[in-house]
Amino acid sequence: MGGSRGKSHGCGTCRARKIACGRERPSCTQCIKARRFCTGYHREVGFILVQPGTKASRRDANVHATPETGPSFDIIRSSHMRQSFLEQFVGRCLPHPHLINAPKKPWLLLLPNLPMRTKALEFSALALSCAGLGRKAKDQSLLHQSLRSYTRGLRELQAALWDQRLMHDDETLAACLVLSLYEVIECPDRGCAAYISHCKGFVSLIKARGMDAHTAGIGHELFLGVRFPGILDALGHRVPNYLCDRAWCLNPWSTRSKKSVDRIADCLAGVPFILQRLDRLDSLDQMENVAMTRQLIEEAYAIDRALQDVYSNFQLEVPGLSYWPVLSQSFTGNETNGAVFPVVYHFPNLKTASFLMLYWASRALLWSCISNLNDIIRKQTTQFTIDADQLSLDGHKTYTTMARNVCQSLEYCLQEELSLLGMFVASTPIAIVTRAVQNRTEERDAIWLIYIQEKMRQGLQLWQYI
Repeated sequence: MGGSRGKSHGCGTCRARKIACGRERPSCTQCIKARRFCTGYHREVGFILVQPGTKASRRDANVHATPETGPSFDIIRSSHMRQSFLEQFVGRCLPHPHLINAPKKPWLLLLPNLPMRTKALEFSALALSCAGLGRKAKDQSLLHQSLRSYTRGLRELQAALWDQRLMHDDETLAACLVLSLYEVIECPDRGCAAYISHCKGFVSLIKARGMDAHTAGIGHELFLGVRFPGILDALGHRVPNYLCDRAWCLNPWSTRSKKSVDRIADCLAGVPFILQRLDRLDSLDQMENVAMTRQLIEEAYAIDRALQDVYSNFQLEVPGLSYWPVLSQSFTGNETNGAVFPVVYHFPNLKTASFLMLYWASRALLWSCISNLNDIIRKQTTQFTIDADQLSLDGHKTYTTMARNVCQSLEYCLQEELSLLGMFVASTPIAIVTRAVQNRTEERDAIWLIYIQEKMRQGLQLWQYI
């Protein structure tokens, strides 16, 4: 029978669910009809090492004392099946045709090629894979399996962090990053605390490993995966961390050239220094306050010029249009107050969309800051009042335009063929825009911002609590 454990020749999915299997290859009809992911027919042989003189009763105790039980145990115990799930997750949930032949790929797309020598990364990757595939196929058994694997991955990661040999290993850092992405997708604790804890963990690991560990190979790609969340953490606290330091913006690229998106991160890394001093302005007397405010405005303008230089260089690398307006597929004409944009932006590929959304989001944040500083100048001095008013108005127009550009790009990222990868790409710029305009929006702008956040909540559970 298909459900007989240990004797079935069915696929791994049917064995785990204890149902009859059609045994068709490469995927059984049961899984195809139910729209479940078929894990194939590979069976793993387990070897138990015992001493020659061990008594039979003791051997039996070792055989039956398994810590994991239940219908999903076949998935848990099979390393081949875990690898198969990871490959299917990357192929189905992270489509990347423009990167297939690329010499360098983001760390997440490199996971299937890692040796998986540690249980921490193996079970963390299984948790993420099951969550992504389960959400895509609406398969509750996979989602349940993802939570079990996540719990196991947490235990294994803690053990690795206690092990001096594994603490600074690439796979330990990768496991921490993978678990943070699981929190973004599933958020099992229904809050941000666990995700924040993972972020603090991988930011601390990067620092403990040192710059030399992040100049080449998977170590460098993992560093890039940490960099934006780490800078966002500094922006959230309005205090720079070590990732904002000039050395950390230079040394990891000692053996390679920077991409345009890396230069966007360089510019963002300068903003927490401005925010930190902006928060201290109230402690200064009026003359010092005005002088410091003007200095901060000049620094912000310098960062904005750097961002525009990055954009100009990027435009030279992109043949043809980098984006263009199209009619929204979700706009019906009945929405009011700008809840849905009638016109949205499309891009030649997701890489271009990622860069432009980050560029627009960074300028939105920067000009929101400039607008705040100009408001301070206007209140502190009666000189150049007209100029200050005009600057404040220009600032509002700029950051509102940049924020709208990001939001009008979201529909492109939510296309079904882009799957989870599109959501991941959109998450960072939408988070930056939310921080930039949440306290400086008119009622009309606030409504479309709420709409965009709701769209993010439908795809990534963590957004329910942001």
